Amino acid sequence: MKELVLAAVVAATAAARATGPVAHVVLERIVDARGNRICDLAKAELEAEGVRRSAWVVRGLLRSDLVLTLESVGSATEGEIGLGDRRGLRFSSPAPGGRVTASSPVSAFRYFDTDLSRKTVRCNLSRLVDEADRDLPGAVSDYARLKQGLEGGGSWAPEERPVVILLAALRPAPHPSPPFGRRVPMPEGREADELVAAARAAVSR
Repeated sequence: MKELVLAAVVAATAAARATGPVAHVVLERIVDARGNRICDLAKAELEAEGVRRSAWVVRGLLRSDLVLTLESVGSATEGEIGLGDRRGLRFSSPAPGGRVTASSPVSAFRYFDTDLSRKTVRCNLSRLVDEADRDLPGAVSDYARLKQGLEGGGSWAPEERPVVILLAALRPAPHPSPPFGRRVPMPEGREADELVAAARAAVSR
């Protein structure tokens, strides 16, 4: 089964390469203080005809890949957080400060970022998370813990905005002693090639 999935990913990447520009991918490995692997991260970027797309694939932190995607057209953005190839939770906004539309595969809810502290907004976002994927709260908590303990990882990238939103809405319990992690280059080889293929497939969805 794993070989079939890999073949499908490679085929999708080959098709994207044949019909349009190829996404640029940067690979990172995150290790602990002893140099042991915590997870691998692929960051893919693709821009064409005024549309900028990016995808982050985090592999090894969870049982499934954590996938963060972002699409920007002018000031409008749409970000998504999901696990593996499952449908995730999307956040769309026409402009910074504009009303955000959060949508699961079942329903949608609109709110302003300034209202994230309101109980009604947090309850509705929690409902959407349950509709999308009940594993998302644990994934968000684990990723936030990784980010908290990562050397130089204080600021959040635009691709990580869904994590920031869900942290504010779900309010997971803080971890008292986050691990220390640092970024190192990911070694070349089959694992790197598979991760590149997964990131290119995610950015081309």
